Amino acid sequence: MDYLPYSQEYMLAVSIMAGVFLGFIWDIYRLIRHYGKFKTAGTVIGDILYWIISIILSTRLILDISYGNVRFFILMGFLTGALLYFYGTSRYVLKLFIFIIDSILKVIKTVFHLLIDPVKFIIRKIKSLIKSLLHPVKLKYTAIKKKLKKRYKFLKFKLKKVSKNRKMIYNRKKRQRRKRGKRGMGTHL
Repeated sequence: MDYLPYSQEYMLAVSIMAGVFLGFIWDIYRLIRHYGKFKTAGTVIGDILYWIISIILSTRLILDISYGNVRFFILMGFLTGALLYFYGTSRYVLKLFIFIIDSILKVIKTVFHLLIDPVKFIIRKIKSLIKSLLHPVKLKYTAIKKKLKKRYKFLKFKLKKVSKNRKMIYNRKKRQRRKRGKRGMGTHL
């Protein structure tokens, strides 16, 4: 005697539909992962979240249709539904969703460019106006820069020469002291 209000055929059909639904959710997750371009950690977290969601949905369904009795044909229904979805309609659903998402992104990109291009044009015009107004200032700046560079080189050259002259004077004085010192040594003997 069957004490459940649902027949086994009904439970099998519902579990097959649930398998198809879980496959559909997996495809949605694949789309999110494709457009999100997650790294390894993001993929691991996404996989864990998918399995948590699928376990919660599966246990709720099992509780609802068979009062928590896990039967082999219910599990096979989940598997059959998922396989039917993945080998039957999954690639078409993915292509359709990718087409829709790409079309939406293309429209958003076009609208964005329509809104941004006038702003870019105005900015370019302002930059060229500022550049033309500041051109004489730039010419003076480069002339002053060249002049300062020449003065710096000249100053560096003079400092080098003065330093060399100091060394020469110092060395000359040193030699004179040595000569005086040698003369003084010879007279004392």
